[in-house]
Amino acid sequence: MSSGDLFRYPDELGPAFSETNGLEFSNGRQVSAAEIWKFMTKEAPVRFPYAFDKSVHFAGRISSDVNFLSGIKRSFLSLTLRDRMLDAHKNGVPVVLVQGGQTVEPYYAAGGIPLRPGFVMNWARTMKEGLNLRESDLRGMSILEEGRKGVTIEACNQIAAHSAVQDNIVPVDFVAPYLCLRCSDMAYLVESHRHGKRTVPTYLVDHPIDHNPGEWKKEYLKKELETLTGKIGELSNKEVTDEALRAEIKRENKARELVRDCYEIWWNAKVPPTNSVDHSGIVPFGVDGCGDYSASTRVLEETREELKERVKHGVKGAGLKDDPSRLYICGSCVGPNPFLVDKAGAVVVGKDDFWSEASTIVKETGDPYENLAEAILSFPYERSTEGRAEWTAEQAQKSRADGVIFMFNWGCNFQTSVARMISDIIKDRTGLPTTYVEVGELGRMEALEQSHNRVEAFIEMLN
Repeated sequence: MSSGDLFRYPDELGPAFSETNGLEFSNGRQVSAAEIWKFMTKEAPVRFPYAFDKSVHFAGRISSDVNFLSGIKRSFLSLTLRDRMLDAHKNGVPVVLVQGGQTVEPYYAAGGIPLRPGFVMNWARTMKEGLNLRESDLRGMSILEEGRKGVTIEACNQIAAHSAVQDNIVPVDFVAPYLCLRCSDMAYLVESHRHGKRTVPTYLVDHPIDHNPGEWKKEYLKKELETLTGKIGELSNKEVTDEALRAEIKRENKARELVRDCYEIWWNAKVPPTNSVDHSGIVPFGVDGCGDYSASTRVLEETREELKERVKHGVKGAGLKDDPSRLYICGSCVGPNPFLVDKAGAVVVGKDDFWSEASTIVKETGDPYENLAEAILSFPYERSTEGRAEWTAEQAQKSRADGVIFMFNWGCNFQTSVARMISDIIKDRTGLPTTYVEVGELGRMEALEQSHNRVEAFIEMLN
């Protein structure tokens, strides 16, 4: 790949960006805005050229909105995840492979760093530097195929992250996700580590799936969370107190509230203030922290202020067409390519998966384990299929969506089985056009023409 194929930030932006606030991490490390700028303009394009490839509208590419400064800092945190996790592991901080959709306070409070499968896969790709877009894609697929050999070809593509752990591509210290409805293969993937190439400690947090009311569920899950924090504490040599867990709840509630503020500003704007790439990146920072809640919360604070200014002055997100169709997305682990969406004349306004957790605030007083259990059991995404659909219909209306796309990954038995029902209920309740799309390979840059065509055709219908 030639340097001409790479996206570059304009030099004239450097002085203004360098005058903004830097970031402070949980370990006390501080990075100035000038250092961030240097990394994003000098170091990152050399180490991770795939993220700057402008020849293909790849879903993992950084945003082209150079004036959305908090978006640049968010990209900085994503691209430095590799270095930060290696440092954490080296310093005895256990890195834990988890699952999306569940609150992560127990992991951080116990001295660990939880990472979703998507983050672990990005980490695994970046363990080999200098890869162009195609090379990065092929590396990811080779890791996925190794995982299928170890379990089954029919397993969902989260298996790639587990394969990266088994093959010691990334030094994950603990595998401890929740067992819940969103992923039909989670129990199998966790069990695979008991008989794999590498022995990794595991614990499966048993999330009760009985939708009938009952206090037993809260007490049951509370005990599961107590066991989870104890096991992580053994790895981090940290005693987990109720005070520490309450402090973590407050910290993550702040991040969730920032996400809610950002969404309220965005949804009520006359003109979409960001493109799909930048809007889709807001919620994950509030529910995962990208490995460090101190830094990610600071980015969210800046995002909120930038959104206010953009809405005030009627600024439109870079790359968007005038009055784009608004898409609300459903489903786990996968969504439409945001660059393709913007180019086709639409914009992503929300996703039920991440928003489910971000919209749920945990009680800060009383028994922290009981409060977490109560919150987890109330997550809208984990309700009965009809209950989840009713909630999603409400969110689609709040976001002023023009259409809803339910996307699911090949191999995900649960999302495959509920996609049609949820889409039909949303259409019935809101009158919005809906469709559902199966995606063949998670994160691939090739062999996605069918899903891309269906998304484009749906947007064309809306327009």
